[in-house]
Amino acid sequence: MRGVTGSNNSDLSEMNRSAIVKILQQQEVCSRADIAKQTGLTQAAVTKITATLMDMGIIAEVGSMKGSGNRRSIGLRLNADKHQIIGVKFARQIFAVGVFDISGKLYTKTETEYSLDDDSKNVLSEMKKQIDKILEENENVVAIGLAVPGPYLRNEGRIAYVTQMPTWHDVNFIDEFKNEFDKPVFIEHDANAGALAEWWFGEHDKQTHTLVYLLVGEGVGAGIIQNGNLMLGTQGAAGEIGHVSVNVHGERCECGNYGCLELYCSASALIKKIHESVPEFLDSQKSENACNRIFEMARNGDRKALEAVNDIAQYIGFGCVMLMSAYNPDVITIGDIVAQGGDLLLPIIKDVVKERAPSEIYERVQIEISTLKVDPTLYGAVATATDRVLRLPSVFAAYSTK
Repeated sequence: MRGVTGSNNSDLSEMNRSAIVKILQQQEVCSRADIAKQTGLTQAAVTKITATLMDMGIIAEVGSMKGSGNRRSIGLRLNADKHQIIGVKFARQIFAVGVFDISGKLYTKTETEYSLDDDSKNVLSEMKKQIDKILEENENVVAIGLAVPGPYLRNEGRIAYVTQMPTWHDVNFIDEFKNEFDKPVFIEHDANAGALAEWWFGEHDKQTHTLVYLLVGEGVGAGIIQNGNLMLGTQGAAGEIGHVSVNVHGERCECGNYGCLELYCSASALIKKIHESVPEFLDSQKSENACNRIFEMARNGDRKALEAVNDIAQYIGFGCVMLMSAYNPDVITIGDIVAQGGDLLLPIIKDVVKERAPSEIYERVQIEISTLKVDPTLYGAVATATDRVLRLPSVFAAYSTK
């Protein structure tokens, strides 16, 4: 398991409840004997804790299952549908709102486009209206997760700067949402949220110790999870690899630095690059649609599109090398808009990494494109709230129906 451990206490501590709930979230169905084996708790302790969790309505029995020595055991599972999460993704020109349960199952999802010139108050008002409507219609929501672009200063509740969105600099997301609903709201940087989505819902080796999620979308950032915990930094802004210089004499970025990685491999960088070589490529669609069009051109053999994609992939490779040097991860998972061209990008990325990273490190790192079926940032908003729910299951039982 991913760092799930327990301790034999007589007071049925929240830590032990959390350990058991996490096991059931990751394995779907498990016997009491298997839970005892995985946590190190005594079977008597597991029996008491699971009885409490069943009384809270958090878990349920699902009938017999085959145990060790061909003995039959009673299986346990999460009441996932009774513990639902509203996930909100806030990005440039679009926000998405979805309803999921704590197993990661998607129920509904909507997307709303807006202009960068729109008043932030109006955008937030519409977002809140959609959340209110879901809460009115769904009594099983226990928490709300919100993923925002970075660098997000989590202690202050605001975004330090977002390229193309200067008017959002003064918005305090904590103040906007802390008293808005009767459910708790958890806010996270989009790359950190994506990392949590990969950790909770991705198909990674259970023994992964350090996972890096490299978000390559309208911005570029990294979320780092080590032994189940996010690496945050003093202000919660760790992993801002998109604003590390890859060309110290390059163009000035809106962050104030020069030659930032984000200027060379983000979605806007790809669109800008193709427009320079193909002036007639004017696309008023959102970035995702424009990038997918470029990837399709490349797959069809368009030389200029292939050159643009190749250039972007090399810079993503440079970013991976930096991440390997900084964090020595087991896994680097690349996600978001640009990752949708993964079949074109990944071979080039791996060639760059192989050429530039020490073989002793390169050979131990798995570099992959995210396989999550849902938008990783939206899924990450859900994972952010799920992570908090599973750490404090008895607290959140009060927000659900049994």
